[in-house]
Amino acid sequence: MEPLAAPKAPPSPIYETFYGLREQPFAISTDPKFLYLSASHRKAHQELLTGLQRDEGLLLLTGEAGTGKTTLCRAVISALGERTFSCIILNPYLTQAELMKMVLREFGLVSREELRSGMLARADASQLLDTLEGFLLTVRSVDSRAIIVVDEAQSLAPAVLDQVRLLTALEKNGRRLVQVILGGQPMLLQTLKKDSMYALNERISRRVFLAPLGGDETEAYIRHRLDVAGGNHAVTFHPDAIAVVAALARGLPRRVNLLCDRALQVGLTERVRVIGPEMVTRAAQALSGGAGSGAAPPASQRPDTGEDPAVAATAAMPRRTASRRRRLLVWGLPLVVLTFVAGLAWGYYAQQTLGAGAGLPAAPPAPPPVISEPAPMPAEMGPEEVQMRLEMIRLLEASVRGTNVGRGFSPGA
Repeated sequence: MEPLAAPKAPPSPIYETFYGLREQPFAISTDPKFLYLSASHRKAHQELLTGLQRDEGLLLLTGEAGTGKTTLCRAVISALGERTFSCIILNPYLTQAELMKMVLREFGLVSREELRSGMLARADASQLLDTLEGFLLTVRSVDSRAIIVVDEAQSLAPAVLDQVRLLTALEKNGRRLVQVILGGQPMLLQTLKKDSMYALNERISRRVFLAPLGGDETEAYIRHRLDVAGGNHAVTFHPDAIAVVAALARGLPRRVNLLCDRALQVGLTERVRVIGPEMVTRAAQALSGGAGSGAAPPASQRPDTGEDPAVAATAAMPRRTASRRRRLLVWGLPLVVLTFVAGLAWGYYAQQTLGAGAGLPAAPPAPPPVISEPAPMPAEMGPEEVQMRLEMIRLLEASVRGTNVGRGFSPGA
């Protein structure tokens, strides 16, 4: 008996290999080389760069979550050159001493182990500030600059925000020793308006707002990221797919990255090099936890109905309404005709019985009562005419009874 053959390795789940990309184009990272300078990003980049070059102490950068504030700060620091020492604080839930320890570690003055067990392990905020000031004096002496970026500042405690203010007050011979970029979401503006934040708010020299991507900037953003990753010609997004991404992401680069990254994964499953709008829709459903992940069957294995399911469901509503109307016509029209005929017969009877001069009653409010006994005939009528009149009355009675039954009344009502 021959041994079973070893199963073949499944295709690579990494779409970079399939599309020939050097790296992941839509990674959720703050690598400044991927920064796309939209109109708002370009203006904010220039404002921050100018403020730092002019040695301004405290700059404010606000924007919605996912607009790329951290990436922009890294790009600005990179543009200042190699003689710039920087640290970026991403964790806002720190005490005053923890903030100072984090700054010292990010500047490379101490290691994590030294902060845990070394001489600075039990130091308070003022002692740590003295250590930092000595480093900053050395930086200035060699004609370099030090920059601290405090991200998510809207979540900082008031005492920590005041510690940031003390950092911006460090000077030597009229020159600032450190510059601070305070970044956060728009709610930070409300925090700075409080009376307790007056001293900090007054030190802000530039206030920069980072807006989401504009209408046509989403397409340029996607192409820029693919170009940097080396795959602008290996894979493309259909214009309709870009429109879906723009509508779902609402101009936030982080959301664009998430949608495009998952859409490329769906494209790998489909083995296609043009990302269509339905792939973006499935990517959005997968990100939201619903059906439609990249594990769906390929397009060749799915029945082609020729129309979108949502459009088909919408189009079916008028068809169902028309069907109901046809049923109403089939059952209701004979009833209307019968009622009309019965009304004509009753009018003819009343005219002949009561005489032309008596006139007809105007629109009786209720259906006429069922006639149980024939009305007395005029004396001048002959036997044949009387017999004809009685036959007409019997036909009228049968017609009226049938009409009332169709309306839901009993014949004797």
